[in-house]
Amino acid sequence: MRLEEGGTVITGIERRGSGTPIVLLHGAGGNALWFKPLMAALGASRVIALDMPGHGGSTDAPSWEVEPLAELIFAASRHLVSGPVIWGGHSWGGKLAAMIAALYPETAQGLLLLDPTPGSFVPMPAEMFVDVTFGAELGPWPSLEVAENSVRNLPQYSNWNEDLKRAFERGVVRGPDGMPRARISRETLIAVCSAAGKDYSGIIRAVSCRTFFVVSNESLAWQKQINFPLIPNAAWAVIKSNHWLMSGNPGELNRAVEGWLTAGEERVPAGR
Repeated sequence: MRLEEGGTVITGIERRGSGTPIVLLHGAGGNALWFKPLMAALGASRVIALDMPGHGGSTDAPSWEVEPLAELIFAASRHLVSGPVIWGGHSWGGKLAAMIAALYPETAQGLLLLDPTPGSFVPMPAEMFVDVTFGAELGPWPSLEVAENSVRNLPQYSNWNEDLKRAFERGVVRGPDGMPRARISRETLIAVCSAAGKDYSGIIRAVSCRTFFVVSNESLAWQKQINFPLIPNAAWAVIKSNHWLMSGNPGELNRAVEGWLTAGEERVPAGR
């Protein structure tokens, strides 16, 4: 699908279905196809996964700052859904989903946070974080085959399969030299991570809808210290995985999310 808002083009994928629409926002360096297995697991639900600006088929955003970016994503999503929404996101997308739920509470019927970025200040310099986390998947590479072989053992591509292959390929373009490289540049990733590392805890504390954290066992300690207190009434579950839950343990992630959606407000998942 293709949306346009204020000159910015937002692309994505949609699974047709019924009930309250679920809008999913991926993390830095990802794209909508990262959510394909989760979308397939949610049965008859209507699920929309957006390519964040600068990723997949979407154009760059006018600003990478979190609040105007949240407003842009919200406005673009209104072309698809006009009523209540379950906002969801992974990592950077989770922080943005929480911002949208806080800024537009009348639209938020639920909030699904998959190992979200800290809502408060992140002390690590953005340049260091980008080079450590994403440096190996930026390219360029002499061929797509070499590119895939070089990333398939990274933590974000653990359990490499056809879905992850397609998600990786969606984030790759050919440069002027004909060599494949990441669609998003190091400079843009630094701008994204620098903005995402700022403190928005004051806004996120205003989230009032039912909320479900799904976090990896590797992240649990800092999530409990930093993010859980921002939404103290949220339910939460822990799964054995690295930060990239959609590839690290898709089966357990899918079951946790499906259970929360099915049971609604009556369910308090494992961990609470």
